[in-house]
Amino acid sequence: MDEEEGLTAVDNIVTQYNTYEDFLDSQITTVDLYYLEDESLARQLVELGYRGTGEVVKREDFEARKSAIEVARQAERTQK
Repeated sequence: MDEEEGLTAVDNIVTQYNTYEDFLDSQITTVDLYYLEDESLARQLVELGYRGTGEVVKREDFEARKSAIEVARQAERTQK
């Protein structure tokens, strides 16, 4: 995967979820929660890349892209 595809995937993830925790929760299955019995532990495993069904995105990357997209939206509104 080249860098442009990676940025597009992160952008899609960022726009799809309101918070980083929502993104992590989307990667956790009911089976994970059954065996782990701890939601925060399940989130940590997804964040580290040991569990989950999708791409690993770090919290810093998620929040940086989220703020960049918000700045771009506000700039677009002020131009109109």
